[in-house]
Amino acid sequence: MGRAWLAVLLVGVGFGLFALILVFVGPDAVWRQVQALGPFGFLAMVGNDLVATLFWVSSWAVLLHAFGVRLHLRTVAGIGVAGFAVSYITPVAYVGGEPVRAWLASQKTGRPLPTVFATLFVDRLLAGLSLVLFAVLGGAFTLTGEILSSTAKLQVGAGLLVVALAVALGVLSFARNFHWLSRIVASLRGFRRSWNWPQAWGEKIHAMENEMHAAFTRHLPWTTLAFLLQLTSFLCTYLRPQIFFYFTEGRLFSLSDLAVYFNLNAILTTFLWLTPAGLGTAEGGRVGILGLVEISPQGAMAFSLTVRFLELLLVGAGLVFLSREGLWTMFGKKLAPGETGRRLRSTLKLVRGLFEVGLLYLWALIPPRWRRKLFARRFRTPDPWNYATSSYEKEKYERKMAILPRSPDPAHPPYDRVLEIGCAEGQFTCLLARAGVGENVVGVDFAPPAVARARSHCPRRGVEFHLMDITTELPDGEFDLVFCSEVLYYLGSLGRIRDLAERLSRKLRAGGHVVLVGPWPAGRFFHRPFLAHPDLRVVKEHVERGPTRPYVITCLEREGRSGEPAL
Repeated sequence: MGRAWLAVLLVGVGFGLFALILVFVGPDAVWRQVQALGPFGFLAMVGNDLVATLFWVSSWAVLLHAFGVRLHLRTVAGIGVAGFAVSYITPVAYVGGEPVRAWLASQKTGRPLPTVFATLFVDRLLAGLSLVLFAVLGGAFTLTGEILSSTAKLQVGAGLLVVALAVALGVLSFARNFHWLSRIVASLRGFRRSWNWPQAWGEKIHAMENEMHAAFTRHLPWTTLAFLLQLTSFLCTYLRPQIFFYFTEGRLFSLSDLAVYFNLNAILTTFLWLTPAGLGTAEGGRVGILGLVEISPQGAMAFSLTVRFLELLLVGAGLVFLSREGLWTMFGKKLAPGETGRRLRSTLKLVRGLFEVGLLYLWALIPPRWRRKLFARRFRTPDPWNYATSSYEKEKYERKMAILPRSPDPAHPPYDRVLEIGCAEGQFTCLLARAGVGENVVGVDFAPPAVARARSHCPRRGVEFHLMDITTELPDGEFDLVFCSEVLYYLGSLGRIRDLAERLSRKLRAGGHVVLVGPWPAGRFFHRPFLAHPDLRVVKEHVERGPTRPYVITCLEREGRSGEPAL
């Protein structure tokens, strides 16, 4: 349980940092910068990353071949991206990915795990050597240029020295076959004589160290070729910012600028990759690093998001490979044709649901006044969510009215007073009045620009709008019908949702209805306080399981006696 809570905490910290940076930088400006990349720029970024991946996979394939592990390059690529996917979502880079790569390669070839692990250790050492070589070549520009202050130069120099020493000691120890890993593990038995595992593990690691020694002696030509392939892969990574900002800003970086980015990013990745995929820390670091070479925060964030999107493409490919040949085989299951797609869709739905639930706790971190500013900023552009033109939203409007137990009638509306919470610019509020759902319709929102536009767009008689924060107040009087659509996850906690459910139930007349709309399947979580309320019962429900943005609409009825005091 402790590890699970730690993982949840790290994910929360990562999402929180990411959201705060995006809010402060401005999502609209970031999106415009991303759009400036254009189709050719995007293809150039994709091509660069594909080349980098190809050379990285080829480097490991060469090492596997040298050690007698025979695998087709396509299979090596699948195993490689599968390991990358696992590494990407673990809290610290490479915690989970390398064992997965080793296990899959061993299972497919029947070769001992120590041999396969040896290829992975050498692969990581060569990656470290490549990083150090680029860092040293760029260090002259970074440490002798005028971009960094004297203090910053000392810090960068110290960070690069630590990385270089760690890699150098690793290469030296395995090249000279010091067996330091197996000795350390075997020595753990001194803490408790009853332990037998240190000796067994020490023997396996000893065999792996002998294999690694062979990489720097008997297989040195193959190891050298693998190193050159790693260098080429790192060169593609080195050129990432050059490609992006050439297409978005027409900017050509100097070698000094690229060296500053690469070296500082290498230190950031080595020491601050604490949240899953470095979420939040990577974005904050890139904004700061690229600021040193006069790139705006919006541009830096757009670059970071583009890089993250390309990385997620690899993660998706890795998860597909795992779903077909890795994870389910580990548990002794063989998938029938077509089962892979179903499993993958189920996994993606689960991930999406967890992400949507995470939004609830993300909003809890943002103070109310910042939320108001964020939405006010969002509504600087009319109809920012395309409520007026989106076919998806129009279909959802129709389904929300179709679920009502009382049919709309323009001549004789079935509901006296109707309340829409989070009315935005009043598109649905006005539709409720026009379609004859309610005699009097009230819309509330806490974004001033949205309420102002709602009043101008819908001057109908019997329709009114209020600027109001529903966490602290609700309109006067009682209501026969309340709509709460795609709002609850913005409240920030289940406690606030529970409080709203209690206050709304008192506002609702006996026999009145509450209609809740939320993402599926996370809506079940958001709607729980309403579903568990003793005075509310579900009378109708519809789950729209479309391929994109599925949602659930739930209609509840207020039980109890009429005439209860309203708040």
